[in-house]
Amino acid sequence: MPEYTEEKIIGHRDVLPDGQIQIREDTIIRKDGEFLSKSYHRYVLCPGQDYSMLEESIQRICRMEHTPEVIAAYRAGLGLEG
Repeated sequence: MPEYTEEKIIGHRDVLPDGQIQIREDTIIRKDGEFLSKSYHRYVLCPGQDYSMLEESIQRICRMEHTPEVIAAYRAGLGLEG
């Protein structure tokens, strides 16, 4: 019986000028160790958004990029206070 495995990795991440972080998660499917397919899932993290449930490498980026100043500027750009 063939063995199928699934591996998820962060394939790409970009920080936009307004502080949003775009993430591309790659899912790689293998059959008996041989590459079978790859699919992508993209999502965006906005300054001030909760990222505590994400993997540590993404949390590090958020901690560095989502400073109080960046969060305040992002919220102001949306017309929100604080």
